[in-house]
Amino acid sequence: MPSPTIPATAPVHPSASTWMARLAVVAALLFSLARAAIVLSGGLRSSGWDLALVMTPVLLALLLLAGVGLSLLGPWRRPVRLVVVGPGRLRAPATPSVGWLVAAQVMVFTAAITQFGVVSVDLLRDPDAPEPFGYLLAVVTWLMAALWLLLLVAFVVAFFDGRPRMDLTPSGIEYRDLLGRRHIAWEALAPGTPVREPSGNSLVLTVVRPELVERRGLAWGLAARPWLTLSYLSIHPWFLTDVLRWYVDHPQERTAIGTAAGNERLCRALGVGC
Repeated sequence: MPSPTIPATAPVHPSASTWMARLAVVAALLFSLARAAIVLSGGLRSSGWDLALVMTPVLLALLLLAGVGLSLLGPWRRPVRLVVVGPGRLRAPATPSVGWLVAAQVMVFTAAITQFGVVSVDLLRDPDAPEPFGYLLAVVTWLMAALWLLLLVAFVVAFFDGRPRMDLTPSGIEYRDLLGRRHIAWEALAPGTPVREPSGNSLVLTVVRPELVERRGLAWGLAARPWLTLSYLSIHPWFLTDVLRWYVDHPQERTAIGTAAGNERLCRALGVGC
């Protein structure tokens, strides 16, 4: 693990890249709403502009996803830092690339929802379609549109809530994903774990007491072997692993999580700057 150039624990302040990611999501929402209104009202007069209206969200989404993919290639360049949320809570926050991912999802999801709406309206207006069949297909397409809309709202709300993120508390690890939540008590983890893994994008925890693992929503992995995604956490993966192992092996330090004295002892034990 490289020597840190920034404090290993620091107060939370949204960075310029985080604000840019938030603006990207808002811009994607506004663009997608405007596009949906144009398409549902009959589209543009020119077929060329109509084609551009169809292709633009796809191209923008691909561009955003390419940026997200590039950001995942450098897990070892992530900061050696935990954010101090307050006494009793340290946080590994989300990377700004989550915003670009959600912006791409906004583009794709709203395009699909709009298309479902156009298809259902066309089915209802088609005089040649058998009446029960046309109504049935219209209902199915509206249900699919509603499902996509729920997923889109869930992703956007999760992003502005700061997810995914990992919080360290005196009781254990709180991991909140875009659509799920897990709480893993310190006592549930095997002593001497977790260990550093070659991959910087995931971490599998070794659990000896699975009954102390709580899950809500869509939380991937088994209770006996929780699988945590680190791809979108703004923290050096080996530093995070070392911090978790420190609190697993030193229960007396857990009550000092998020305090100045506790942070100083943590940094000194791991050999990083505070």
